[in-house]
Amino acid sequence: MPSFKSWLLAHRTKLRKGYIKSRLTRNNVSFISEDCWSGKAYQDLGLKCLSPFIGMGVRRAHYLSFLTHMREPGALDPLSISSQERGYPIIQTRYADLMGMHYKSEQECMQRYERRRSLIDWDNLFIKIDLGKPQFTRDDITRWNEMKLPRSVAFYPDEPFFHSANIHNGVCVTDWIDDGDLLFQRSCRNFDIIKWLNHGVIKKSRLRSLIFYILYTGKAASQNPLPRTP
Repeated sequence: MPSFKSWLLAHRTKLRKGYIKSRLTRNNVSFISEDCWSGKAYQDLGLKCLSPFIGMGVRRAHYLSFLTHMREPGALDPLSISSQERGYPIIQTRYADLMGMHYKSEQECMQRYERRRSLIDWDNLFIKIDLGKPQFTRDDITRWNEMKLPRSVAFYPDEPFFHSANIHNGVCVTDWIDDGDLLFQRSCRNFDIIKWLNHGVIKKSRLRSLIFYILYTGKAASQNPLPRTP
């Protein structure tokens, strides 16, 4: 007779889909993030990709300016693209360099960016920042707090300075790591991401964290398909 662990591994994908379907009421979500966190969010939550920030990041020094001005007409229009600096495509826009680190060619990067940015649902925009990244400064944290962006979340490591900074919509990730892809599941063990998507509020729940840990942690969690892109 199979153990509970083996049964769980065999049925985890189905259980995950059922759990998300039973709770998530907002399905059209456009994530904005400075790294691969948003791509992992689309993948693990099984949502249709409505964001250009899949396989693409934003240069950290530009990110807050980008968030401030991204709704302006033409703010997302590409001005140029080049692979000379880092060996992968970088799209220059008015307020930020967009780093296409997972694209093999400038043509592929530009085509997908143009297609996906046209799909952004501005009424269902959810913004993520990781203030634990070393490129962000104390002045950046002050600026973030002053921006008070709705439907946003700011992750940070479990360190005294960050706790004292009273970070707007802040979530302490106890096992924080400087990797957006890996940080996704770790962050979801520290706040209720579905509550955030449904209502735009930050809520911590030990029960929801435990459920997420059981359903997503382990080998089976990596078996989800890639984000669904139109």
